[in-house]
Amino acid sequence: MNWESMDHSFCESKILGLPEYINSVTSLFISGFGLLGLFNTPKSNMYVDVIYALLFIVGFGSGGYHWTGNIGWAMFDEMPMIFSIFASIIYIDSVSAYSLSKVAVYNRKTSICYPNYTQKCKLLIYLTNMVGFVICNTMNNYRRLFPGCFALVMLYMYYKVFELYNITSPLMKKITINKMYFALKTVSISAIIWATTEVSCTFIAHPIFLIGHPMWHFFVGHGFYNMIQIIYYVDKNDMNYNIAYSYLYIIRITAAPAQIAN
Repeated sequence: MNWESMDHSFCESKILGLPEYINSVTSLFISGFGLLGLFNTPKSNMYVDVIYALLFIVGFGSGGYHWTGNIGWAMFDEMPMIFSIFASIIYIDSVSAYSLSKVAVYNRKTSICYPNYTQKCKLLIYLTNMVGFVICNTMNNYRRLFPGCFALVMLYMYYKVFELYNITSPLMKKITINKMYFALKTVSISAIIWATTEVSCTFIAHPIFLIGHPMWHFFVGHGFYNMIQIIYYVDKNDMNYNIAYSYLYIIRITAAPAQIAN
C-alpha cells in the first residue's frame, strides 16, 4: 500500500494537487500563535511554555505536510498536536487539583510539594493514552482514525475546562468565563468548518471549499492560544494582572497600572 497516496487527501490537493500552497502558508498562523504565547506570558510557567512551544512546532510540521504530502511530515504535524493537547489536559487537571487543595503533601526536609497518589495515577493514565495514541497513529491501518480520535481527546479537554470552572472562585469566573467560552467556540466552529469542507470536497470539487482548511489553521491557533492564556490567568489567581483582548480578540495578560508603577 502506498502510504503517501493513502495518507494525504485534503481538499486543496484534490482540486489543485501538491504542493498545497494555501494550506502550507496558512499553517504558519499556528506557529505564530505558539510564538506569541511563548514570549508574551508574563511569568515563565513550565506547562505553558511546553504547550506553546509544541504549538509552534505544529505549524511547521503542518506546512511541510501540506507541501509534500509525505508521511514523515504528517508525523511532524500530528505528534506535536497530540503532545500539546495532552499537555493541556495535564495542566488543566493540575490547576483543578491545586484549586481543590488536594494537589500536594508537604515534605519538610526538602521543602518540595509532591503530587498526591490520585494525581500520579491520573498522570500515568494520561501519558499512557498519549503514547498509545502516538503509536496507533503511526500504523497505516489506523491513520484515518486520527481526526476522530483527536476530536474525542479535545472533547475531554473541554470537559476538564468546565470541571475547573465548577471550582473556580466566583470573582475569577466572572472575569474569565466569557473569554473562555469564546476561545472554546472559536476552536469548535473552526473544527466544524474544517470537517464540513473536507468531507464536502470529496463529493463536490468546488474551489469555495478551499477556504475551510486555512480557516482552521488560523482559528484553532487563535482559540487554543486564548484558552491557555485564560487557564494560566486562573492558575496565577493574581489580581495584580489584567486579562483583556487586544487586536483581533487576542488575549493579553498585563501588569495592572499600580503594579507597573512599582
